[in-house]
Amino acid sequence: MTSAERRWVVPMPPPNVTGTLHLGHALTLSVQDALVRSARLDGTDVLYVPGTDHAGLGTYAAVRRDETFRPDLPVAERTRAWADHYRKVIVGQFHALGLDCDWDTELHTLSPAYRALVDGTFVRLAEAGLLHRSARVMPWCPSCRSTVPDVEHAVGTERVPLALLAVRPHGRPLVVELAAAEELWGAVALAVPEGHPAAGGTAVLPVTGRELPVLAAATGAPRPVVPAHRQQDLELAEAHGLPWSPVLDADGRSLVVDLPGLSRQELRRATVERFGLRTVTRQCAVERCGVCGSELMARLHHQWYLRLAPLMDPVRTALDNGDLVIRPSSVEREARHWLDSARDWCISRQIRWGQPIPAVVCGDCAYWTLPPAGSGSCPDCGGALRAETDVFDTWFNSAHWPIAVSGWPAATAHSRYPAAVMTSGRDILFFWFIRLLAIGTFVTGSPPTRECWLHGLVVDEHGQKMSKSRGNGVTLDDALAEHGRDVLRAALLSACRDAEDIRIRQDIFSQQAVVRRRAADLAELVVRTPESASRPTAADELEHYARHAARSTRAAVRRHLRERHFDRAVEAVTAFGTRVLGRYATARAQAGGAGVTPQLLLDLAAVYEPFMPDTAAGLRKAAATRSAADWLPDEQLAAAVRAVLATVEEAERLRGVAGIPAGVPVTVESTDTAVARLLATRWFGHLSEVALVPGPPPDGAFAVRVPGAPGLRLWLPAALSARVRDDVRRRLRKLARERRRLAHRLDQVRHGRTSGVSRERLAGRLARAEEATHELRGVMAAVADGPRPGGRG
Repeated sequence: MTSAERRWVVPMPPPNVTGTLHLGHALTLSVQDALVRSARLDGTDVLYVPGTDHAGLGTYAAVRRDETFRPDLPVAERTRAWADHYRKVIVGQFHALGLDCDWDTELHTLSPAYRALVDGTFVRLAEAGLLHRSARVMPWCPSCRSTVPDVEHAVGTERVPLALLAVRPHGRPLVVELAAAEELWGAVALAVPEGHPAAGGTAVLPVTGRELPVLAAATGAPRPVVPAHRQQDLELAEAHGLPWSPVLDADGRSLVVDLPGLSRQELRRATVERFGLRTVTRQCAVERCGVCGSELMARLHHQWYLRLAPLMDPVRTALDNGDLVIRPSSVEREARHWLDSARDWCISRQIRWGQPIPAVVCGDCAYWTLPPAGSGSCPDCGGALRAETDVFDTWFNSAHWPIAVSGWPAATAHSRYPAAVMTSGRDILFFWFIRLLAIGTFVTGSPPTRECWLHGLVVDEHGQKMSKSRGNGVTLDDALAEHGRDVLRAALLSACRDAEDIRIRQDIFSQQAVVRRRAADLAELVVRTPESASRPTAADELEHYARHAARSTRAAVRRHLRERHFDRAVEAVTAFGTRVLGRYATARAQAGGAGVTPQLLLDLAAVYEPFMPDTAAGLRKAAATRSAADWLPDEQLAAAVRAVLATVEEAERLRGVAGIPAGVPVTVESTDTAVARLLATRWFGHLSEVALVPGPPPDGAFAVRVPGAPGLRLWLPAALSARVRDDVRRRLRKLARERRRLAHRLDQVRHGRTSGVSRERLAGRLARAEEATHELRGVMAAVADGPRPGGRG
């Protein structure tokens, strides 16, 4: 199939139905919608598929926390009602943000077709020998009542009381620090580092008199060996033939015969008291559930594991040969790390919300088989067989998202697979992108997308991650109510620089509000003005200039979006809206709305469409009120107008620097006949308070070159030269500092001493600073030449 026959597919990262959307979602969706709208402007056949993720464990925990939601229903039904409710809310927020989705293709990770796809993959993985069901000690959340793999932990340091166990193996005193004193009830030995003098001895526990062997092991400090709650201890106990039993049940409550049913904290305090242990308070790492925040425990349990490493090889090959692109470069480096260090993936969760794993298992051992085979007794141990009640990890479900978007395995999938580009925040690089690349490549034989592009995280102005718990979180609804969707989208994208974090500052919103207002005011002006009073007989020089600038800006936006430089794309629109459109709208307003052509309005709509769709719609509506023969902008005339406006801007700047009073004439000299003709018409006079007079320079004047306008010079009185010279020197010093700073950062990136910054972006900024320096040095050279005798020299 040729590329022309394939659709340009963009699968939306499905938001979790755990609650409403926030600014992080708004950024990802704005990135995608900008790409989609820009591609559609160019006539590309785009498919933008929306949808939501059932978010197994996250949704289950959210429902259990919020006891006010449908308290009349059992937990399972409450969870289903919650998911249905927030699925509708989130789709409503998609519409509120103004997304240009193909709404009839909406997906959900628990739809029947989606579930069938996931079940089919499980069977294929099983047949390929890539699955195993094993009893391992895994982190367990007693609140969620499910395993929580270590990559989903929230690890932080907290001040916690440590219990001190004093024993005397070989008659030598040994103090063991216990972060979890309750583990003593399940201890079958003490582990000490290799070569420790206590190794091989026996430790007697106080009060109870129970003897524990002291074993040499790979440990940094002496600790109890608790097989039921630590995987390496389980292996150590099995190697030494030591019997063991668990201390805590699935709810985190005591299984100790003498202290049954106590909570974990109650058992910890009772242990300290029963053994007469001394305690000290220290800063320690504490692992908490990344979903609900509860302190995790370790528990031996049968889990399902996917051998991920073999699935990474074809993904790495695709990345090496260019069939897959991961951008920006800093994210690609991290992605390669995950590809090279893949471990078995625990794909099972012990909750009742999600997609059940389609297998028959033994309740007493690790035996399993695929249905419909398997009934009666286990062939390995004789235990009873039953249908598996564990559900898939939600990341396993969502790893099928781009395959489901394509409609696989239907015939239409070939026109929809692979996706053109997938985007999201860099924080789910491993959780989602790496895994969906592995699953998609396994199922279909090729990567599910041609490009992965990951952006930074939304943080507050102090660089802190935004969240409700910190009190700095902002919901999408609140942001839309404060800024409106056009300003919100453009502001977020204006700060989106590769994988760097996006700092939310008020000025990024206020700047985009100005840009939007300029275009909206022009559209309103046209709509208010009767066509009979505003129809131009022919496009004038200002119309040629504005339309040429609009088309050039659209081309720049297209290029920047293709390169995934969203900040530069918005920067181009911002510069156009504040400089070009600002002066244009001022001139047209002073002319009572006359002179605006529908072709220009449509060009403006194309500029604004990817970032401010409502503003673009307003411009198209205004264009529909006008009729005029089609015309194309004259590039030479547009360039002449651009040079004149650059002269106006430089004259205004110099007026402030040199203190030129309003009305004092400034002579303009041009070697370009088109520019000279425009200067002679004086049509620009209402745009500036500086009186520009075309003609030969007066006696004793000195020249200032106009940056960006070759062949144009401003002639100022000799008495003002010192002020202009000082201003240029100040600007040159500032640019020199900026160039040194950028060169230093670029050197650090090149040598791998910093990450998260695009080398290409730094190089571009450095090149622009050097170009500006070159222009200013030309201005300084002209000023340094001094006044021209008799006005010439």
